[in-house]
Amino acid sequence: MNKNRARIQGMASVVLWAALTSSAIAADDPVLENARRLLAAGNARQAYTELSAVQDKMSGTPEFDYLLGVAALESGRVEDAIIAFERVLALIPNHAGAQMDLARAYYATGSFDLAEAAFLKLQAANPPPAAQEAIRRYLEALQARKKQLQAGWTGFGELGWGYDSNITAATADFGAAVAHDYGFAGFVGTGNAVKRSAWFGQADVGLDYSRPITRGWSWFAGGEQKARAYRHEPHYNFNYGELHTGASLNSGQSQWKVSGSLSYFEQQGDIPVVTGAPELNNDRRMGGVGVEWRHSLDTKNQIGAQLQWNRNRFPTNGVEDFSQIYAAFSWLRSFEGKGVPLIYLTAFVTDDHATRSFAVTPTDTATKSKNLAGVRGYLQYSVNPKTIAYANLGVIYRRDKDSFARAAAVEKGEDWYSEAGLGLAWQFREACALRVQYQYSRNDTDVKTYQFDRHEASTSVRCDI
Repeated sequence: MNKNRARIQGMASVVLWAALTSSAIAADDPVLENARRLLAAGNARQAYTELSAVQDKMSGTPEFDYLLGVAALESGRVEDAIIAFERVLALIPNHAGAQMDLARAYYATGSFDLAEAAFLKLQAANPPPAAQEAIRRYLEALQARKKQLQAGWTGFGELGWGYDSNITAATADFGAAVAHDYGFAGFVGTGNAVKRSAWFGQADVGLDYSRPITRGWSWFAGGEQKARAYRHEPHYNFNYGELHTGASLNSGQSQWKVSGSLSYFEQQGDIPVVTGAPELNNDRRMGGVGVEWRHSLDTKNQIGAQLQWNRNRFPTNGVEDFSQIYAAFSWLRSFEGKGVPLIYLTAFVTDDHATRSFAVTPTDTATKSKNLAGVRGYLQYSVNPKTIAYANLGVIYRRDKDSFARAAAVEKGEDWYSEAGLGLAWQFREACALRVQYQYSRNDTDVKTYQFDRHEASTSVRCDI
């Protein structure tokens, strides 16, 4: 998941602050009581429908107008919400709930100057912690939006270290795996087939430039460079670099992005040399183009879709070359209350077409073409305004297209790859954060030479500019 976008979208509605700080009129009307129950249950659309039916009779009552505004805002009727909140504030200028939700509505309509002024005013009123956290996120998002509307540079730098329990993603018993997959007994693994572990240090830097064009369009370009070095395992040190460019369109509650990228991965590895054959390594060259769409259904829900074509080439090991079509759908949901939690889910499928075939029998050939399907989830919770706890979970299914593509004794290889992680981020300075995280991954497959598990623990400091 793009983490910055997830953070920006995680500012949705907070607790009904008005109940603690406003002097709104309490009403026992059955319509209002039912509307409160519907809103508490997350059924804003039904609440709006029922409140709208009596609007002619009850409009002008602050309690009614506030509930109508909340229902309208949460169901995506932002203009109606603004009108309702303005009616509340005309009678009760210090109604904190209406002030907060009006500011959110301004943000949703793209009235960023009005939204920023309203949030700054609310911030100065020393609201409860949940409201403080939501206001902080909105103000961060507004600053990010301003950068999109102005030409300029953004970037980051990161330093970290950690421990990797299985650098090569190798199976624990390679000899037994070869016996299962190929029928060869007594085989001893070498090179990349040996399970290795080591401490590592890494560095990552990135720089981007963006410039508005016209009518919501902006152009961007940038790059990233990352390097990791392992203690006592220099063959597995790697460098990764990427260049990307594209254009984005902000149109109301929707955002479109068209982009292209070129990247490389360099790692020597330890592939045994065959006499008379060229030396192999783990290098990879990648390129891709894609389009992405995101749309805010309301202040708590955002959906998205992505379609991308990728080209992957291995300079010294062409049998691994493939082109990929990637399609994904995402949903982001934020919640009210303490910690202002959010959840981000992605489901995706791919069609990977290998470009080279190889012999599997004297008369038959195969390729490493495959299909992938998977889901990933990300959960975030604000422990306090400076500390965020997060977790991720994912499952990916792989199925080989060709028979005997990865093992002589396994006709159609199938894999289940799973991953899970936990982390804590502490923002110790305005633009800098310390992260501590743990990640576990595992591949279960009927092609036993590809079965592994892996633990990685790391800590890093990242600063944005």
